[in-house]
Amino acid sequence: MYVTNLQKRCMAMEHKYASDCHSHSNCSPDGEHSPGAMAERARELGLYAYTLTDHCECNEYEGKYRERQAIAWAEMEKLSVPKGLVFLKGIELGQATQNPEGAREAVEKYPYDFVIGSLHNLRDKEDFYYMDCREKPREEIDGLLDTYWDELLEMIELGGFDSLGHLTYPLRYIQGEQGVIVDLERHYEKIDGVFKSLMEHKKALEVNSSSFFNGLGETMPGPGLLRRYYELGGRLLTFGSDSHRMEHLGRGIDRAMAEARAIGFTEFALYRQHEPVMLPLE
Repeated sequence: MYVTNLQKRCMAMEHKYASDCHSHSNCSPDGEHSPGAMAERARELGLYAYTLTDHCECNEYEGKYRERQAIAWAEMEKLSVPKGLVFLKGIELGQATQNPEGAREAVEKYPYDFVIGSLHNLRDKEDFYYMDCREKPREEIDGLLDTYWDELLEMIELGGFDSLGHLTYPLRYIQGEQGVIVDLERHYEKIDGVFKSLMEHKKALEVNSSSFFNGLGETMPGPGLLRRYYELGGRLLTFGSDSHRMEHLGRGIDRAMAEARAIGFTEFALYRQHEPVMLPLE
């Protein structure tokens, strides 16, 4: 896609250190564009830093993702990084507690800068993406969410990741796409437990901006939960668009950063070799 210099200036991010630390190339089954195209788009947008985090679903590691992981790493290694862009190598580790050995192999196999820990499906259940909750009793939905928070706690205890991805992932589909309103107050105690465990284990919380653009209409987690994390003493944040194509890279990052700053956060984390580099939210 041809982009003029004027268009590039118009696309510049509002925040000096705007960074997108969650995205997928065509090395992920659901990604559309090459790592090189994604990195060039990051430069065009004026992102300070870009971390590529292709999928590695641990519950399917041996049969599907071990090979994909090798391809993704090779693509990142040979990438010609656009001038002026900080490029970091990452991975999104899904369902680590459902295959701890596979998860351990995946994160130790290559010298990643950054690992996102995610939970897309509960044990022996399909991804929330495919789960239709419109006809489920509220008690069953609450039970699914209780199990989700509990498995997140297991994942934090297991470790092997740097930032917890899209905390309220189930709500993206249950509430955002299917219109089933969830009373989160019923879940505050368990969510507080997740926040406290993240702080205890020195893990970051991701602010995922992809859900600005569906029915959920807010980040994952939303401002209310983000404020609660701050009140409890949480300060480690990462930001990610969860984009799967060039056109969505960086979407909502500036807005998510502004909302975090309004809550009281003054900086966020960018990870190099699993160590947080703190940058100002400015």
